[in-house]
Amino acid sequence: MGSFAARVHSALTSPRQSFMQVHMSKDAIPVKVILFVLFLAMLWGGNTVALKIGFQEFMPLASAGLRFSVAALLIIVWACANRISLWPKPHERFSLFLIGLLFTLQIICFNWGTDLTRAGRAAVMIHTYPLFIAFIAHFLVPGDRLRFWKSMGLIVAFGGIVMVFLDNLSGGFRGYLIGDLLILSSGLQLALLIVLTKRLVQHIDPYRLLASQMIVGIPIFFGLSMVFEGRAGFGFSYPALFAILYQGIVVGGFCFVGWTLVLKHYLPSRMSVLFFTTPLWGIILSYLLLAEPLTLGLGIGAVLVALGIYIVNQSPV
Repeated sequence: MGSFAARVHSALTSPRQSFMQVHMSKDAIPVKVILFVLFLAMLWGGNTVALKIGFQEFMPLASAGLRFSVAALLIIVWACANRISLWPKPHERFSLFLIGLLFTLQIICFNWGTDLTRAGRAAVMIHTYPLFIAFIAHFLVPGDRLRFWKSMGLIVAFGGIVMVFLDNLSGGFRGYLIGDLLILSSGLQLALLIVLTKRLVQHIDPYRLLASQMIVGIPIFFGLSMVFEGRAGFGFSYPALFAILYQGIVVGGFCFVGWTLVLKHYLPSRMSVLFFTTPLWGIILSYLLLAEPLTLGLGIGAVLVALGIYIVNQSPV
């Protein structure tokens, strides 16, 4: 794993040898790009678990503020070390502010929703976003059309979502319904955010784009936390601290930067197929680390969602 991490680090920092230095194409995706995105998928699979562990001491809004403060600091240090300007140009400011607001709303819905449901269920619901991408990209991304097999994939995945909700009702988990719906709405917002990022990253530096979202969001997270959570928003334990660092350094920093760079060179719906394993990782890690139950409805629903994502993104563009 150390060798792989070193290769990823080299690829992200070397402008001439980076595996991201490819043209937008519908041809076969290089194996090392596939492995890199699968690695991101595995790391993202632990995000809802880390959130739940962090919520033991930090409430949802405070958790978001801390997480992205860590991530923003890393990106600022990285940008300074590589002499990348994060200061937005005048013609970029309005777009960056709007996408920052969308990012903030998406994270708020995600954190609140995860707090109100189980981590495994949250992992399934948030990773419906590739399905929303396929629909949104049909209207906003030239050449990324919603055809027969994509439509069939959406139907299969929708069946999976229904299974998860039925499991909610039949299993006596009605209290999770609001959380599930919040995360589903967060998945829709994340899809829109990814498609818009795909468009903006063609003429705005990806680091500046990413940093701007966090800079807009962080004061809002902390401000709302002071209003709605007060002093109860903050506590301390080593597991919760490590969970925040995982979210900030691994997910909020490394994963977001890596995914943003991937989107600069590949159609969003083509790359999102590689994340079909992420909800399954989320369920497995929730079972192993949080002792959450593995129910039949949740398992079938997760498999159907993953299969739907696979069908959607393997269909011809």
